[in-house]
Amino acid sequence: MEVYYDLMDGMNPLSLESIGSEWEQPPVVRNSGYPYYHWIQTLSGEGILLIEKEAIVLKPGEGVLIPPFIPHQYDSNKPREWVTNFVTIGGSLASQIPIIIDSNHFLRAKDTDDFSFSKHITEMLTNIKKENKKNTKQRLSIELYTFLLNLKDFGMKEHKQTSKLYQEYVDPAIHWIEAHYQEKHDIVEISNQLFISSQYLNRLFKRYMGISIHQYIIAYRLKKAKELLVTNRTLKIQDVSFMTGFTDCSHFISSFKKQTGYTPKEFRQIH
Repeated sequence: MEVYYDLMDGMNPLSLESIGSEWEQPPVVRNSGYPYYHWIQTLSGEGILLIEKEAIVLKPGEGVLIPPFIPHQYDSNKPREWVTNFVTIGGSLASQIPIIIDSNHFLRAKDTDDFSFSKHITEMLTNIKKENKKNTKQRLSIELYTFLLNLKDFGMKEHKQTSKLYQEYVDPAIHWIEAHYQEKHDIVEISNQLFISSQYLNRLFKRYMGISIHQYIIAYRLKKAKELLVTNRTLKIQDVSFMTGFTDCSHFISSFKKQTGYTPKEFRQIH
């Protein structure tokens, strides 16, 4: 078993926050998700991941990349122990990872003859043990980018992401929201960009995302707020509220507590 924590380096576009291999995985419940992108992969045994109302079985060689702050839990799916490897990823380019992997959601993948994610993690662990720390971190940043590009090439997108209606309307709406979440806007403005009615767009969101478009906007703003609370601890709560599109700080605090069970201040303290 080989595990390294607290590796974050703000100097590189992509940076390891932690990495491990041959890890005897205990049960984990994260009601508020994890602050960084998290890849977890089965080496032996079998795991089960509960995320976004789905149960995903992870057999040997199979893994999943979980975006930051997405509630999830996982445990062994068999009486025997579950052995995994894992990588958690941050860095100044982390907000662009959805573009790199071409997915806004969790992304499944597995080892193949073309690319082995588990072997790539072993290579990163080897580089961590090298003496030249500065060059090692630069090399690791490049290796993380390679890792993500292969996730894009070999990742198994969920069925909804391959639907024509999803690709034509829901996905562009999601990208628009992510580009304009700091601004005050409503569903009519978004639907006008797609030349469909707001009612139809809302029905599509409920069909493919399980929530209304308004709920998605609030959830995305809260996700970005969590990132700011954790990565920029000098920001005032009021500033975080304003920077994530909330026009009223009290509404931000109540929405945040409703989703997480914590006030923004409490959330920052426990992370």
